[in-house]
Amino acid sequence: MFQGYTDETFEFFMAIRFNNNADFFHSNHDWYLRAVREPSLALAEALAPTVEWLDDSLERRPNRVLARINRDIRFSHDKSPYRDYIWLAFRRPGEEKSVTLGVYFDLSDSGASYGMGVYRENRPLMNGMRRKICADPDGLASLLGGLGGEFQLYADVRRRLAVPEGLPEQVAALYPAKSFYVEKDLTDFDLLRSPALAGEVAAGYRRLAPLYRWFQQIEPVEE
Repeated sequence: MFQGYTDETFEFFMAIRFNNNADFFHSNHDWYLRAVREPSLALAEALAPTVEWLDDSLERRPNRVLARINRDIRFSHDKSPYRDYIWLAFRRPGEEKSVTLGVYFDLSDSGASYGMGVYRENRPLMNGMRRKICADPDGLASLLGGLGGEFQLYADVRRRLAVPEGLPEQVAALYPAKSFYVEKDLTDFDLLRSPALAGEVAAGYRRLAPLYRWFQQIEPVEE
């Protein structure tokens, strides 16, 4: 059962940032398990029923949802072997995780955030989104507006893609997206250290459900 994170969790993130090497990590592996991995697995398990309600095709097994703390440094300029943060990613198994629609939660020593989106470019999905926007721009505007400013929209956009005139502001911002996410930040550390965190994130996923399902129903369009 999820009981919240602890001061040890955030202290571990700070420690691994300044001691990012195998000797430190292996010497403090029990700290990592106790303060980071085990509560994160418990949070994933607590969120699984809501994720199943949202989309039963999403991966919900905690050990598959929790990201590894080890970094893949083969193609990275940063050769630090460990992350100083973690995340949960509920995405469809068997598909490339970075380009499939899903919901997530991430945590670092500066706080947490959660939301939904597509991490890297998914051109067929975004082409389908643009077609759906042109057919009913007000429908998407209503869904985005229904979030009441609680979630922030972030989009990686195609700069040279023309945006049709007259689209509502948030819809116009999303129209040229290559990828996007809609996210809420959590900086209340009392909440992060509380079992109530699971309820906050689960309720947020429910608030995102109409928008998630709008995207889920998109017919991808190949160029």
